[in-house]
Parts: sequence; C-alpha cells; structure tokens
Amino acid sequence: MTADAVADLERPARAQPPASVNTTAAALARTFFSHPNLVSTVFWAGGAVAIASVLVLVRWSHRSFLALAVVAGVCGLVCGFRLLAGGRLPRWVLYVDAGAATVLTSLLAVIGARNDVHFAYLYVWVVLFAALYFRPPAVLVCTGGIGVAYALVLVFGPRVNNPAVAWLALFGTALVGGSVVLGLTSVLRATAREDPLTGLANRRMWDERLEEEMERSVRSGTALSVVMVDLDGFKAVNDAGGHEAGDRLLQDLARAWRAAVRGGGDFLARLGGDEFGLLAPGSDEIGARALAKRLAEAIPQGVSASVGVATWDRTEGASDLLRRADRAMYRNKRRHRPGAGPGSP
Repeated sequence: MTADAVADLERPARAQPPASVNTTAAALARTFFSHPNLVSTVFWAGGAVAIASVLVLVRWSHRSFLALAVVAGVCGLVCGFRLLAGGRLPRWVLYVDAGAATVLTSLLAVIGARNDVHFAYLYVWVVLFAALYFRPPAVLVCTGGIGVAYALVLVFGPRVNNPAVAWLALFGTALVGGSVVLGLTSVLRATAREDPLTGLANRRMWDERLEEEMERSVRSGTALSVVMVDLDGFKAVNDAGGHEAGDRLLQDLARAWRAAVRGGGDFLARLGGDEFGLLAPGSDEIGARALAKRLAEAIPQGVSASVGVATWDRTEGASDLLRRADRAMYRNKRRHRPGAGPGSP
C-alpha cells in the first residue's frame, strides 16, 4: 500500500449533510413561497429595513429625512398589519400591495436622486413579486406601470445624468428578472399539477378541481358526476413487457381518453398507478355512464378496465363522493375476475 493510500485511509471523511436537512429546507421553502401574504409581509419588512439603513448611513436634508422616515413607517405599519391579519386577507390585496409599492418607490426615487441613492431599484422587487404570484397579463401590466412610473420620475424629478440610460438599465433589469421568475413559476406550477408520464392532471390538481366544480354545481344547480377507472391486470402488463410496456399503455390510454371526453368542462386526471378519474360537470348518472362507455370503447384491444360512476347528492363531501365511485368501481372489478359468473358481486 502506498503512502498516499495510507494517508487517504487516515484522513477523516468529509461530513455530508443528512438528507433530512435538505428535505426540511425544501419543505420550509415550499411552505414560505406557497403563502403569498407571508411573502408580501417579508417584502414590506425588507423595504422598511432598507430605508431605515439608508437613513442612518447617508446625510439627508431635514425634509428628505422626514419623508423617508414616513415611508419607512408606512412600510412597517403595513408589515405589522399583515402579521396581525395573517392569511385572512383576500388575494386581491396583493394587487393593492404592488400598486402601493410602485407609488412609494417612485417617491423614494425622487428623494434619493438628490443624494445619488438609487431607490429606484426597489421597482425590481415589485416586478419579481408580481412574477411570483400574478397571472402573465397582470405581470405585464405591473411591469409596464413601473416603466411609466420611473419615466415620470426621470422627467419631473431631480435631474439625472443620462436619464434614458438610467431608465433602460432599470426597466431592462426588471423585465428580464420578471420574465425569468415568471417562466420558472410557470414550469413549477405545471410540474406540481401535471402527471409527468401521461401529461394529464395529477391528484393534487384533481382535488382542487373537484372542490371548484362542487362549488360551481351549488351555485348553478347543475349536476356533477365522477367516473373512476382502474385498469384490470395492469401488473401482468408490467410483468410481461416490463415497465416500459406499462408506461406506453398508460400514455396510449391518456391520448385516447383525451379524444373521447367532451372538450368543454370534462376533466381527466391520473390519480396514481393505473387509476384515473373523470369529472363530468353538468352530467347526471345517465350522462356519466355514457361518458364511461366512451372511455371503455377507447381502451386498446386486449386491455380491460373497471369503471365506477357516482353522481353528487349535494349533501356529501368530496371524499364521500369519491368513496361511492370507488365502491362502484371495485364491484365491477370483482365481476371481471377470472371465474366470476354473472351473479358474482
């Protein structure tokens, strides 16, 4: 054994962070960013801290110092209000946050220009926040509004060297940063709600859509039915042809069923493994059974599936509705077992 090998044996192994640490960090980040009101609170707190720190580090005129102190106080008050309100605030308040932050940042940009302090870059925070939680049209409106606001600051505020360059630098930064964040969040939303194998909605999206359709059914008075589908003998397909064969079958089924369902409100999802679900708004039990028949007819030759149908009775919860559809599906599955006669349960 060489000396280098002995040294390698004697050298203590570098400690690796336990997997639980990474898992905990990811869970904390997911929890934080999934609560936009909490993120907005942190942004307001960050604005208050940024202004307060500049108040201390830069020499200001009495009037400018007072104005900055007032803006910092407003940021602190909004932060405190949000902490007290918690998650009870409606989502539209986020748009008010973006508008108020744009106005306050414009005021800060005017004050800061007198002392060569570039508060205008706080506009970028507003765009990044909008890209995290707003729809693309709203992000576009927010970004355009910031471009207009900063242009007005440069035109009517204190004189700035090369105002066109200053505007392009800030607006370009906001535009690129917002585009990147908007693209990432769009991908993450799709990944979180889409089954990667079939491209159908996943269980999380199914649960959200079911609640929405139940609320819509209450408001409109229309029927709502659920169709549950489970493939028969899917394990045998995997055993015979490997998991690739099973994956191809699921993908083929997803394509066929997309073409079979109605293009309007019908909502198809892969709930896990070889189990699928179809929401049929506006369909009573007769209409849902017709849909279930269309799904069965679209299944490739040599493959069978068990189907269960349940129509919402307007009194049960979502879990009870799905449980009834599951029971109906498993009753049919028992009939499909080898040796099960016509009288089998």
